[in-house]
Amino acid sequence: MKHLKNLILVVATAIILILITATIVESSKGTAFVRQHIYTSAWFVVLWAALAVAAAVYIVLRKNKSNISTSVLLVHASFLVILLGAFTSWNMAESGTIHLRQNETTSTMKDEEGKTKELGFEVSLKNFNVVNYPGTDAPMDYITMLTANTQEIKVSMNNIGSFNGYRFIQSGYDSDMQGTTLGVYHDPWGIGITYTGYALLFISLIATMVSKKTRIRHLYRKALSLQGAKAWAVTALLAVSSFATSANAQEMVKIDGDIADHFGKICVLYNSRITPINTVATSFVTKLCGKASWEGLSSNQVFAGWIFDVPYWETVKMIEIKEKKAQELLGINGKWASFDDFWDNYNNYKLDAPLKSAYKDGDTKLQKQLRDADEKFNIIRMLYGGEMLKMFPYTNKQKHIQWFAPGQPLGNLSLNEQELVFIKKSMDYLAESVIMGDNARAEEIIKKIYSYQHVRGKAVVPTKFRIYTEIGYNKINAQHWPIMLYLALSLLLAIVSTVSLNAEKLKKAHSVSSVLAWVMLIHTTVLLALRWYVSGHLPMSNGYETMQFMAWATLIVTLVMQKRFVPIKQFGPLLSAFALLVAMITDGNPQITQLMPVLQSPLLSVHVMVIMFSYALFGLMALIGMQGLIAHHRKQTAKEQQLAALSQFLLYPAVALIAIGIFIGAIWANVSWGRYWSWDSKETWALITMLIYSAPLHADIKWLRKAQHMHLYMLLAFLSVLMTYFGVNYFLSGMHSYA
Repeated sequence: MKHLKNLILVVATAIILILITATIVESSKGTAFVRQHIYTSAWFVVLWAALAVAAAVYIVLRKNKSNISTSVLLVHASFLVILLGAFTSWNMAESGTIHLRQNETTSTMKDEEGKTKELGFEVSLKNFNVVNYPGTDAPMDYITMLTANTQEIKVSMNNIGSFNGYRFIQSGYDSDMQGTTLGVYHDPWGIGITYTGYALLFISLIATMVSKKTRIRHLYRKALSLQGAKAWAVTALLAVSSFATSANAQEMVKIDGDIADHFGKICVLYNSRITPINTVATSFVTKLCGKASWEGLSSNQVFAGWIFDVPYWETVKMIEIKEKKAQELLGINGKWASFDDFWDNYNNYKLDAPLKSAYKDGDTKLQKQLRDADEKFNIIRMLYGGEMLKMFPYTNKQKHIQWFAPGQPLGNLSLNEQELVFIKKSMDYLAESVIMGDNARAEEIIKKIYSYQHVRGKAVVPTKFRIYTEIGYNKINAQHWPIMLYLALSLLLAIVSTVSLNAEKLKKAHSVSSVLAWVMLIHTTVLLALRWYVSGHLPMSNGYETMQFMAWATLIVTLVMQKRFVPIKQFGPLLSAFALLVAMITDGNPQITQLMPVLQSPLLSVHVMVIMFSYALFGLMALIGMQGLIAHHRKQTAKEQQLAALSQFLLYPAVALIAIGIFIGAIWANVSWGRYWSWDSKETWALITMLIYSAPLHADIKWLRKAQHMHLYMLLAFLSVLMTYFGVNYFLSGMHSYA
C-alpha cells in the first residue's frame, strides 16, 4: 500500500511537471510539435494509464481496509471513465477538414497530415451566409447549408451538423462568401463514454458535498470549533480631422458642458457596435491620458474639443507617454506629449522610422517601448479619418444599414437634396455654432441629427432609455476612487482585526467589515447589471469582466459564510477589492464589444461563472494560508489547526467547482469546434490547477497532515491560479487569447 501510494504521487507529480513543460515548449516550438511529441504520444498515454490503474488498485485495496463512502468512490470512478473516453477518442476518432465551393460536391476529407480519407457519402455546399449584428458589420453567426446525400444539414457557430456519425463544425469561409471550410470529426464511442464520465463526476461531487459520511462534515465542525478565539489577519498582503478650426490656435474654444453632453447622446457606429458618442469619448480620453477627464473638463468636452477645436487641442500635452525611449524620440521632458510633438519640422512622423527599424531588426523590446505611443497617435488619426464618427445611417435596397461619417463619400444614395445637404453640412454648421458660442443653434442641430438617426436607423438605433443607461454606466465605471477606498478600508480592517486585543474593538471591526462587504456587493452588482444590459450579453467575455465577476463572487461567498467563519469575513472584502483593482489597472476603461460568434453560448457563461467562483475560494484559501503561517510563527497552535481545517473544508467546494467548470468548458468546446479537449494552454493549466488542489483532499498524504505544511501548500498552490488566469494570456499561446 505504501509503495503503491508513493508510485501514484510520483506519477501524478510527473504528469503535472510534463504538462507545465509542454505549455512552455509550445510557446517556442509550436502547437503541432507538443501535440506530436507529448500530448498524443504513446508514452504520455501510458503514463496516464499507469496513474489510472494504480489509483484504481489503491482504492480497491483501501476500500477493503477502511470505510470509504460511495460518493468518494464514484468521484474517482468518474475520472477513470473520463480517461477511458479520452483513450477511446485518441485511438479511434478521425478528424479532418472539407473545403467546399458553391454547388461543389465531395466524398472525402483531408486529415491533419494532408492525406485524403473517404467519408462514405457525398456532401455538397448549398450556400454560405454571414449574419451580422443588426445595423453593423460585425459578424454574429456563420451559416453553412449542406446537402449530405439527400439530407439537408445546417452548420453554424455553436451548432454542429451531423450525418452518419460524422460531425461538421464551421471552421472558416472564403472571402467572396462562395465557399466554406468545415471541420469534420468522427468519434462514435469516445464522446459518449466521456460525457458519461462528466455526468457521473457531477453527481458524485454533489453527493460528496452533502453526504454525512464524507470528511467534509468533520472539517466543518473543526473549522468552527474555535470561532470565539481572536482571528489573526494578514498585516501586509501587498504594498499595494476636423470640421472647423479655431481662429486662434493658442486660445481654447470654451465648449458648454450641456452642449457637449447633448452631443454625447448622438449614436455612432464604432467598434462594430452602435453606441452613444459619450462611450467613444470616454474611451478616447482614457486611452490618451489614463483617465476619463482632463483639467476639469468631461470626456464629452475634451472629445468635442478634438473635433471642433483641433488646432488648440493638438498643442495640449495630454497624451501620456510611459516609456523613456518614446519620450526621447518625441523630444519631450516627462511623460506628457501633445499631438504636435509626434511631428518633426518637416511634418514627418517621429516614430515611423524607429518602428520600421525595430520590426525589420526583430527588436521586440523597442517595439514594446514604442507601441503604446504609436497606438495613441493612431487613435487620434482614427478620429480624423472618421472611424469614430459614423453617425448617419442609411438603409440600402438589400435592407442593410450603412453608416456614414461627415465628409465621407456617399456614393449613389437614394436621398433627396435636403437630406444630402444635411448629411454633408450638419457637422459644419454644428462646429460653427460651437465656436461662435451659439449654444441654442448648436442644441437645435444636435436634436436634428438625433432625430435623423432615429428615423433612418429606427430598427437598430438604441432607445433613449438604453442610451441614457449606457451614459450612466460610463460615468459610474469611470469613477476609480470607490475601488481605492474599498482597498484602503478592507486592508485597514484586516490590520485592526490582527492587532486588536480588545474584544469590543474587534467586534466593531467585524461589523464595519460586514457593512463594507454589502456596499461593495451593491456597487459591483450595479456595474455588472448595467454592463449586461448595455452589451446585451452576460459580462463574461474578457479579463476585465471576469475579474469584476470574481470580485462579486468573492463577496457572495463572504456574506454567505461570514457568520460562521471569521477569517472569511476579514479577507473577503480585501480579496474582492484587489480583484477590482486588478480589473481597473489592466484595463481601466474597456470597450464593450460585440461577442465573437463562437462566444455566443450559454455554456460559456456558466463555464466562466463556475470557474471564477472556484478562483474566489482559492484566493481566500491563499489568504487563510498566510494567516495560518502567521499563527504558526506566533505559536498559536489551536488557531493554526483551525485555519488548516477551514482550508481543507473550502477545498471540497473549490475543487468541485473547478472540476465542473472545466468539464462544462469541455462540453462547450465540443459543441463549438467539435473537440472537447485540445490541450490548449489555458485548459491545460486549468487541469494542472485542479490536480494541484486535489492533492490535499487525500488525507493519507502525511506531509499535508501538518497544519504548517497545509498553509504553505495553499499559499504556493495559488501561483497555479495566477498562472492559469494571467500567465497564460501574457506569456503563452493558445485559443483563449480573446479572454
